[in-house]
Amino acid sequence: MAEPARRERSAYCRVESACDVFEDKESVKIVIEIPGVKPQDVKISIENQVLTVRGEKKKVAEEKTERVHRYERTYGAFERSFALPNLVDADKIEAKYDAGVLTITLPKAERARPREIQVQVK
Repeated sequence: MAEPARRERSAYCRVESACDVFEDKESVKIVIEIPGVKPQDVKISIENQVLTVRGEKKKVAEEKTERVHRYERTYGAFERSFALPNLVDADKIEAKYDAGVLTITLPKAERARPREIQVQVK
């Protein structure tokens, strides 16, 4: 049996954005799921070694019907902040958006990348 309709329930609340953080010898990558958010509604900033991603999933026009069986989608603002290690080259950060997934690539500074030291033979 369907749940009873709820008339004036607001679906506008804080949006949770799941993320994964990966690191390899070249970079740190942050992958954030933000389905339904348009790329132009996402702002990325960096201040005092903290990367902040802000955005908003805007509510689309509601369909007016006699009955609403379920409201589960949420709308609203989101914000995620990440403390960056000193090894990141902030001038070379890139962000790409594809199918509701934002990928931020934070390249490591050259001095922070692992390297091999050749042994000299005399």
